[in-house]
Amino acid sequence: MTPEPEISVFRPDRPGIRKVLGDLEAEIMELVWERPTEQGTTVRDVFEVLYERRRLAYTTVMNTMARLARKNLLRAEKAEQAYVYYPNFTREEFVSRFVGRILENLLVSFAGATLEGLEALSDPQAAARARRLLDEIARRRAAEEGA
Repeated sequence: MTPEPEISVFRPDRPGIRKVLGDLEAEIMELVWERPTEQGTTVRDVFEVLYERRRLAYTTVMNTMARLARKNLLRAEKAEQAYVYYPNFTREEFVSRFVGRILENLLVSFAGATLEGLEALSDPQAAARARRLLDEIARRRAAEEGA
């Protein structure tokens, strides 16, 4: 079983996955997700692409990829002289997990306001998906408390 990604910040003013990851972390994850999963990605692969965009040190990319592995977003496997990194989650799985974590936090801290906010959503499909997620969170929390 893949461990949960470590998500400790939420920046509502940032776009996409940058709500929960720093700019460089997000850029690296986007590059990793663009490659075929079974192929894996090395620090050198990522560094060469990023160096064209911004003049980063190789060690900066290496340290950031190691941090993403500690956060359980990447898994590293030693291959000859280098580590090959593989994503633990697809982009969609990662987004679903961090949205679930944020919703769970809101539900636990502000149950009434969270449910009212769902009722106010203008997109009925988004509201239904969020309600299903909240129902799933409530069932899981109830099972954990009962265990």
